Amino acid sequence: MNVLLQKDLQEIKRYLLEMCRLVTESVRTAVKAFEDRDKELAELVIKQDEKIDTIENEILLFCLKTLALHHPLASDLRFITSAMSMIRDLERLGDQAVNIAERVQDLAQVHFFTCPVDLADMAREALAMLDGAIDAFVTHDTDKACEICLRDEKVDNYKKIVIEKIIQCLEKNPQNIRVGVDYIIVAQNLERVADLATNIAEEVIYLVEGRIVRHQDFCEERLREEKEEIPVEPPKRPPKRELFECLENHARHVLACTELLPSALEAYFEGDYERCQQISDEIVRIEREADRIKQNIRGHLPPGIIMPVDKFELFLYLKEQDAVADAAEDILKWLTFRQVHPKEEIAEQMLALARHNAETSQFLIPLIEKARAYLSTANEKAREEAKKVVRTIRTREHESDVVATELKRNIFASELDALSVYYLLKLTEFICDISGHSENAADLMRAMIAKG
Repeated sequence: MNVLLQKDLQEIKRYLLEMCRLVTESVRTAVKAFEDRDKELAELVIKQDEKIDTIENEILLFCLKTLALHHPLASDLRFITSAMSMIRDLERLGDQAVNIAERVQDLAQVHFFTCPVDLADMAREALAMLDGAIDAFVTHDTDKACEICLRDEKVDNYKKIVIEKIIQCLEKNPQNIRVGVDYIIVAQNLERVADLATNIAEEVIYLVEGRIVRHQDFCEERLREEKEEIPVEPPKRPPKRELFECLENHARHVLACTELLPSALEAYFEGDYERCQQISDEIVRIEREADRIKQNIRGHLPPGIIMPVDKFELFLYLKEQDAVADAAEDILKWLTFRQVHPKEEIAEQMLALARHNAETSQFLIPLIEKARAYLSTANEKAREEAKKVVRTIRTREHESDVVATELKRNIFASELDALSVYYLLKLTEFICDISGHSENAADLMRAMIAKG
């Protein structure tokens, strides 16, 4: 794994999330300014556009630098090209917000508009599409992205109906022509918001699946196939829980996977492959349950708990926490590919590394508890304790790298054949992924705490 590339990709993600936050904030504020005819709100939108343009340039330059320095391939390359496309759409969304805000400057001077036209439903649908597209990007949810693509036609119909009503009204009330034109322009801007949200959703499908989607046929066919599948009885929903309680519940399932990992490795090195397979099956079962909890958190966030910017970071945190369990599952799958019998010293080092990484992941529970205490009470002591847990996870991740480096030296120095050497080196990297994803989760939680 190219560590420097991964750090740059993480930085691009952070930039993108900040731009998403600014753009959604601008579009929402512009719509509210239009509804309330609030010139001050409109002015804020116009001023913020410069900030959006600046961050667009920063992301573009960072993407180009990353391409030049690291020559990424496959999914990493798709992510960067998708990011470059997304920032263009996000910048255009910012422009649509400015266009709406500029109409407010004119409408604020007019005290009446007799045409019975309401853009609220159209605005609500366009904003929902934008939120959904960004959520799909954060969660890599291609099903949601397809749903967004298919909703674009609804906004197009809204625009057609609104413009027809305005034109009919203006024919009877020509004194309203100036305001009517402003309303038509705003309707067109809202329709463009929906179009650009659709573009972002299409980029999500390309990013995740490598498919280039430029029309609705793919999504329509996909959703049709899903509906034709044999129906199964949906699982009963558990009672609603507080957000951090759900995160902690998910974490406990994740840690149940990592706790079993050393035992599985021990069985593998002892040649007890039947026991190793039994532990593997149990980890897979727990990991599936963790996935179910993750999906439940994504789909049923309690309203009013967090702001949209925190929601994005929460999804990223949840993804990294879930990746800890995925890493454990990947290790067990890897163990089924080949039977290798290293020297006892190497086996002991590998077991020690697995125990260290499993213990590192255990710190996610106290991290959630401390973060929950701070975000719910603003207790500075809890904040410092949470930051202390973050530092502990970072330290242990570094220690894991040190141990792994020494282990790799011993593997290279062993008398094993080349394929077995590669197999053990890869196994070492998979084990270190547990601490790596734990550290990523800790950093994201620290970012949420910093904004709390």
